[in-house]
Amino acid sequence: MFLALSASFLACGSNNNTTADAPKVADAAHDAGSGSGSGSGNGSAFAITGFANGLYWDSTANALYFTEKVGSAGGNAFCKWTESGGIEVVASLDTITAPNPGQIVKLSDGSFVFPQFSTASGSASLNGNNNGVIQVVGSDATLLLEDGGSDVGLFRSVGLTLGSDGSTIYQSAFIKGSPNTGYILSTELGSGSDTATQTVFAQGNDAMLVGKVIGLVANADGSFILGDQDHNTFWKVSALGALTTFVATYGHPDMLMALPNGDMLDGGGSAVGGRTTAINHIAGSDGTVTPLTFSGFTFTYIAGMAYDAANHRLFVDDQTGGSNDTIDILPYTP
Repeated sequence: MFLALSASFLACGSNNNTTADAPKVADAAHDAGSGSGSGSGNGSAFAITGFANGLYWDSTANALYFTEKVGSAGGNAFCKWTESGGIEVVASLDTITAPNPGQIVKLSDGSFVFPQFSTASGSASLNGNNNGVIQVVGSDATLLLEDGGSDVGLFRSVGLTLGSDGSTIYQSAFIKGSPNTGYILSTELGSGSDTATQTVFAQGNDAMLVGKVIGLVANADGSFILGDQDHNTFWKVSALGALTTFVATYGHPDMLMALPNGDMLDGGGSAVGGRTTAINHIAGSDGTVTPLTFSGFTFTYIAGMAYDAANHRLFVDDQTGGSNDTIDILPYTP
């Protein structure tokens, strides 16, 4: 079922859409960092209610889109931020059981799609599971449940991207177990059926063990880069689904983000009890990892990132460990 909102946006964010929701310049000057990229000037930041996880910059709307996971008490939402308007709710996610969203993409029809991280009990059945993808059309949000194969209802997914064709949806997903088993899924949205058919595009084998996969980006040649937290590795997956090692050793890869030049950024690389405190640049050509530093600026746990190429701004979801995430806006040129 779709949930319709009124034409006026609901309150969203840490200050209920008051003027305080506009970006706030931090106490320290946040100069863009060294490493593979450069920039100048000060950064800014704004707080949101709950956890964002995935971020998406829409250059057409000149807006940042993100999800807010607040909890069972309500307030879970798909939101947008603009420099002039601050934070606004686009669609409520409160009708979706235990919303736990991941990375966001925008489809050619203007709708947005992001994965719903599994809350399944382990029963491979559509009945009672909350697995699938969430689609936002205008102010309506609905969960499209997994519908395909014997593993339906078991996939746990955070990463989601569009393929090199700009339209096919791919997900990084794993089935929880001992060990976890990782996949890339090709996902087709159902037409009016509230389901999404997910087909295995790539998976590990005896020679290539793939576990808890998170970050996923698509390359222009049809290949993918896939982050694996169990094996602290990035895999390269060919356009035919074959796996090879891309970055052999990388601590706790997380929400991988593609840059316009074919390189990537990731918030992993220095895991301490599952918390990451760095942003790393990863060369698309050979996997060379270069830490980025931002003078006077520290992070607690980097989740999603998005890049505004026209204005050379990097948006970073810093999960600070409290009840609210901070969205940092940093000058950055790859």
